[in-house]
Amino acid sequence: MYLSDHYSRDLKFVRGEGCFLFDKKGIKYIDFLAGWCVANVGYGRKEIITALQTAARNGLYVPPFFRDDAWENFAKKLCSIAPNKKLNKAFRCTSGSEAVEFAIKCARAATGRPYIVSIDNVYHGHTYGAASVGNACRSEIAPCLPGIIKLPMPNSFRDVSSDEVIYQFEKLASSRNDVAAFISEPVWTNAGAIIPPEEFYLAIEKICRKYNILFIMDEVATGFGRCGKLFASELWNLKPDILCLGKGLTGGYGTLGATLVTEEIFKRSSNIPFYSTFGWNLFDLAGADANVDLIVRERLWENAKRLSGYFFDQLKEFEKFEFVGEVRGIGLLFGIEIIKDKKTKQPDLRRAEAIAELCEKKGLILETAHNTLFITPPLVISKSLIDSGVAILASVLGSHA
Repeated sequence: MYLSDHYSRDLKFVRGEGCFLFDKKGIKYIDFLAGWCVANVGYGRKEIITALQTAARNGLYVPPFFRDDAWENFAKKLCSIAPNKKLNKAFRCTSGSEAVEFAIKCARAATGRPYIVSIDNVYHGHTYGAASVGNACRSEIAPCLPGIIKLPMPNSFRDVSSDEVIYQFEKLASSRNDVAAFISEPVWTNAGAIIPPEEFYLAIEKICRKYNILFIMDEVATGFGRCGKLFASELWNLKPDILCLGKGLTGGYGTLGATLVTEEIFKRSSNIPFYSTFGWNLFDLAGADANVDLIVRERLWENAKRLSGYFFDQLKEFEKFEFVGEVRGIGLLFGIEIIKDKKTKQPDLRRAEAIAELCEKKGLILETAHNTLFITPPLVISKSLIDSGVAILASVLGSHA
């Protein structure tokens, strides 16, 4: 093989339809992953395909030192639905990782301060800045980006108190004047679908306001309906100064991201480099634009909220197994933490991976986030399809009991 590839499964999909994927043998799979919070509107949506065909026929590439009405219209659309109405400028990006990079650059430029505070073990992307504020800057590629301070992740299952983390942040913010921003996901997806306590982000945002620290929400995975609101920030009425978008923004129909900032931050960031050769390429943009229209028109976050309890109640039953530590969920984002036993709570990554592989063989696609089974189906899923997928998962878990 010439393709750089370390971890992929030996499964090749050739077609998608709604919440189903089909391999080259014609075998149908229920998709409980949506490409990891990407395909929120499902597969094969005719409206998006039509938009892509129209853009392809135009046969046009516009370099970023010109203007295009499609860019302005899409930026206006994103700002109009953002959780903070002061977010009125959009940087064009090619991915969620790049959206986080812009957030870091803008925060430092706007404040003149070097340090970024983030939550430990949260994934923010693979580029150096995103990897450094997140958990992807491994020793093999060190040194990582300087100026990063990590706070523990609140997690009641692991006995990490949110009060203690809030106290640490307050102490840090009050004792130094070089912190530019705090950045995190509203819900910690890749960490295992861990949901912050109700009071956590309200307190964090309040501290940010008190000490003039910018408040950044990375909604690359949680945005566009995934958590039962259009943006997960709305779950706690948060008003981020900078918002990072990707994944569900595109529906998987393009390579595109966005960083939304306030007018004040934009003005203070005028000297940062933001040239992007393929930022909002018109073909990709056509798909993303149609995708956002579908999410808003069909109010898919409401379906996520409506089916959340129904789905969660079925998954919660799996806590009867000795190797299931905790089932977590919000909207249509769920995690089933796999452990050695309930006494030690020791993570069991090998068993989690084996369960995911066996589910695949039985026609159900899900993934693992560390030792947690990660479940994020398309937001167009139905109760009957939830039942079918859960039945497969139940049979697999039962075989491991």
